[in-house]
Amino acid sequence: MNRSKIALLYLGLGFLTVSCENEMEDMKMESFSKSQNAVVAPSSSQAIHEKFALNLPTDLTPLSENLRNVLFSEAVTPSECAPTEFVSVQNKYAKPLVADPIAIGNYDLYTQLSFIYPYYLDRSKQYFGANGEYTQLVVKRQRELEKFWNMPDEIRINGQHSATLNDREKLADIFEEFGVGVESRADAYAIADELMALNAMSPNLPESPYFSLDGFAAGNNLIVIGDGLVQMVSESGIATDIVWTGILAHEWAHQVQFNNTAAWYPNGAANDPSAATRYTELEADFMAAYFMTHKRGATYNQKRVEQFFTLYFQIGDCQFTSTGHHGTPTQRMAAAQLGFDLADSAQKQGHILTPQQAHEYFVSKVDGLL
Repeated sequence: MNRSKIALLYLGLGFLTVSCENEMEDMKMESFSKSQNAVVAPSSSQAIHEKFALNLPTDLTPLSENLRNVLFSEAVTPSECAPTEFVSVQNKYAKPLVADPIAIGNYDLYTQLSFIYPYYLDRSKQYFGANGEYTQLVVKRQRELEKFWNMPDEIRINGQHSATLNDREKLADIFEEFGVGVESRADAYAIADELMALNAMSPNLPESPYFSLDGFAAGNNLIVIGDGLVQMVSESGIATDIVWTGILAHEWAHQVQFNNTAAWYPNGAANDPSAATRYTELEADFMAAYFMTHKRGATYNQKRVEQFFTLYFQIGDCQFTSTGHHGTPTQRMAAAQLGFDLADSAQKQGHILTPQQAHEYFVSKVDGLL
């Protein structure tokens, strides 16, 4: 694989955003390390720091639109958005991180490691959920999505697990491939052993769900879903099967968009970057809801799907001028409702619109969502 040609496309980054009245701003989140190779341990030194430096492809898109970065952003436009239960869940897990000098000092390093492995290196047989408890569900949904959108064997789904950060072989894989100054497997093992020693000293490394919080679609036919993301959203009051299905369906919709970018967005989805992201995200919401509700899709009734979208979309996005703006809660719910209604109208005949037909329907209705 030519890793220098792999790049994340903006469509799939950052399925979630956070409530504009995020209480975590009061927790001095600026104390998070700004360096990817910070190490807080009794033996810390510049020499030790350098051991953890990573040499990544230069075309790797920054994760500025990923949920973990949006959560800690203070650049929030005032609005009438209100905090939801998801904010309480965020705080529940953020406070221990802030209070833990080892975890807080290595937050950037560990989140980068947790991203690198499923994105670049993991070709193993996948499992979903910390103990594989949702593997069967995800495999079932993948098969349904492949059939629904006529994309057999096209998309690969990788799970992101905090356990990776306490796995000597996987950590060594990362540093053998990307570690600066790493010349042998033995060097990579030595670094992995130091990180595992840090884990033993911290109650939050790597157990915190913040270290498996990614959820994105990439332009190389890959979807990554983190255990921590599902856990935190589920703890907000959403049934876990709906969380898995909703995230996967939304990210799958981005893959459909990737396949049709030239035809659907020849000049971009909109002139303004924030409007362009909002447009593609709302369309992904619409397509996800269409699949989740359809008789030949996930077959959820409207009440169950609304449970997912109502809370999930209300957890954020008041960042109206951000290039990661996904639409207001009202707009996202309206997009989901559009998908509900379209699927419901086809229940009797069981007809599935092609991606092109679904896109054209969305284009004809999108002005009413904004």
